[in-house]
Amino acid sequence: MKRFFLGAAVALWLGLGGFCSTANAEIIYANNATFGPIYLQTIDMNLTTGKGTTIATYNPPEGANLNGRGAVVVGNTFYWTSASNNNVYAYDIKNQKSMGIQFSVAGASALSTIAYDGTNFWISDYSGSNKAFLYTPTGTLLKTITLSLATPFYDGLEYAILGGQARLIANEGDAQGPYDLYDTTGKLLKAGFIVPKNLQSTGIAYDGTNFFVSSIFANQLEEFDSNGNYIQTIQLDTTSPQNHLIEDLSFDYTLVLPPPSVPEPASLTLFGIGIAGIVAYGKRRRKIAVA
Repeated sequence: MKRFFLGAAVALWLGLGGFCSTANAEIIYANNATFGPIYLQTIDMNLTTGKGTTIATYNPPEGANLNGRGAVVVGNTFYWTSASNNNVYAYDIKNQKSMGIQFSVAGASALSTIAYDGTNFWISDYSGSNKAFLYTPTGTLLKTITLSLATPFYDGLEYAILGGQARLIANEGDAQGPYDLYDTTGKLLKAGFIVPKNLQSTGIAYDGTNFFVSSIFANQLEEFDSNGNYIQTIQLDTTSPQNHLIEDLSFDYTLVLPPPSVPEPASLTLFGIGIAGIVAYGKRRRKIAVA
């Protein structure tokens, strides 16, 4: 009986730990630099062969005369921005239809890349400054920071949890590496955190384990580990329009940054059994000690 109770407690520990795991996704999303129509893409990456294949392309109607930039995917929703205005749009991937303008960024006339922290959006200015804005999904500005090594019109920005800490990674200009590491107040932590082999790099995405950056004009992605070390170059197919003039990348943030999970009833029952067993075992040991 003692072994059962202790085993149940261990099983509970392992089971709850499983709720916190993240997926190393191979599907990546992209927004491309075209002057209308904007096309958003779903790309299937084979990390073993180093090949990437476009499996879907979407053309939101609002993008007919806009220049594509930012990309954030949360579940079936593809949030995107343009270098042509200050709006954040959304597109329903599952039903392939526009969700319209979600909100606008005050103080900017154009936007570049965007990232997501699980609740709010980090958005980079593309109207001549090195600012990054933190906005709620309903359009409330929470914070504005300055990234010291980024020049005006920088176009790479990502949010990631590294070593248990929230971090921002940004490139230094328009299609200009390297990528530098900041905290969420804008404090520079490490210059040259990621140095792409092709310095004409724009978008960046984090899958919870590794980083992927786009090499605009090279039709490639480059993969780096969480310490910024180069892993491999992924060659993209050449069948899509413009051969992947990628401005921004995104994984599905619901996989990379899963929300806190509430234990299912079965897990709660197991938890109660495990705790009861530990308590009962402790009482039994005390009785033996007294005897």
